Amino acid sequence: MSYFKIFFVLTGFFISALSALSPAYATPVIGIGSMYDVLTPDMQSMTKRIYNTGDSTAFVRVELLEINPGSKKGEEEMPQKELSGTTPERNRLIVTPQRLIIPPAGFQAVRILWPGERESERYFRVRFTPVMPEADDSFGLDKKAMSAYRKGTLHAGLNVLTGYGTIVIVQPEKPRFNTAIDSTGAAGITVKNNGNATVSLDNIRQCRTANTDCGAVTREFILPGRTHTVGKKSGYKTNFTLIEGNNKRALSY
Repeated sequence: MSYFKIFFVLTGFFISALSALSPAYATPVIGIGSMYDVLTPDMQSMTKRIYNTGDSTAFVRVELLEINPGSKKGEEEMPQKELSGTTPERNRLIVTPQRLIIPPAGFQAVRILWPGERESERYFRVRFTPVMPEADDSFGLDKKAMSAYRKGTLHAGLNVLTGYGTIVIVQPEKPRFNTAIDSTGAAGITVKNNGNATVSLDNIRQCRTANTDCGAVTREFILPGRTHTVGKKSGYKTNFTLIEGNNKRALSY
């Protein structure tokens, strides 16, 4: 399955003993908004808000991996080491801060920065995972504060902490878009990306005439050199918006 579907969800489980009559405990619930972000050539950085809609403080660890699309056999992910010192490293994605403490019904902003060269497009997964605070984990809690948090939060029963991952696409300095669309095939509408930057098919849906009786809406990302086929349905029109950088085209076949 491609990493560039609309849904990019990472779920981590922290499980304690299950008690049939356990009381209710507070739980952090985080949200990250969009699950994909694009740094266009005119952007060196962006700000992303991480929300906590739960009723307990969220301690969130940020993890960064670079995605190598590789061959058709599958993508590879390489963890990026956390930054040390005060001098930014070039040619790597920087996400700061890497530890978040988000109060209930609150949010904290992270900055996503690319300071390096942009000869070719690069791809990253940024994971935001709630964790139980531990000693020396950079959250700055003392033993008393950690003990109080554990007693009042996620203490008994089946406890699940859910984290989410966003895909960050760093476009090249000079993106070239060249998308070829063939709607004559029996299998469906073939879309090939002959450019050097990712394009997306947004709001894909199949509708009867006059855009009525439409089915489920999906989204696809097509990397440079890749091809995607959008299926056809008898008696329906296939509609989608082709997004190439800042240009959008509404198409119907």
